[in-house]
Amino acid sequence: MATLTQDQIKTLEQTRQRLTQLTRSLGSLVASLNQSDPLPSWTSLQSQASIISNNLLSASEQLSANQDLLSSIVAYPGPEYPASTQARSTLEQLLRTKLDPRVDDWVGRGRTQASGVGDSEAADMAELWAWAPIEANQEARRRNWGGNFTLEEREMGIENVVTGLKRELEDDDDEEDEEDEDEDDDEDRDGGNAAEGEMEIVGAHRRSGGGLEFDLAVPPKMMAPEVPLDGILRFMTMGQAPKQR
Repeated sequence: MATLTQDQIKTLEQTRQRLTQLTRSLGSLVASLNQSDPLPSWTSLQSQASIISNNLLSASEQLSANQDLLSSIVAYPGPEYPASTQARSTLEQLLRTKLDPRVDDWVGRGRTQASGVGDSEAADMAELWAWAPIEANQEARRRNWGGNFTLEEREMGIENVVTGLKRELEDDDDEEDEEDEDEDDDEDRDGGNAAEGEMEIVGAHRRSGGGLEFDLAVPPKMMAPEVPLDGILRFMTMGQAPKQR
């Protein structure tokens, strides 16, 4: 291959930077997992995973965009390259014609997954998706999803259920009984208020012609408003002050 141009050298430098960023982000995640006790929080892991995903996407786009150039470049040591013992490992990596065995395994598994599943696996997957909704619906009908305990947990005794919570969960049946009692009390109060509006019997005596006659309490008369209604309407529409009674 001829001598590289400045644009090609710039492309190689950009590729090196993308791969360096990806390597550093992966190394940071591995170091945090190995050194942290206990493990890092979920927010920290999610943040690092997001950085790795962005760096991986950036490196993948860079490699795909310059695939022709990168596949045609051949690395070879020049006369000025140091052939010392320290640089020999780097030289061997640059002159390697095959992938590292671990990398080769990763690439093989990735290509297998990218090629898609076979016909038998696709049929099994379709059968699973056809079976799952019906079975999930039937299972949901057998359980009490609205309460703190399922029907199975009630049958074996809620005192034997290990929830993993510091606070104790209340039994749903007890709460329902309390709600029913509250509703009954409300109905009783409503009935009492309705009875207050009815006439009250204060006495009874016999009629001269026979039979009983009851004395009813006279309900209080409704007090008429101080200002008549037509006066209020006249004041609202015309602004004329109403006359007092």
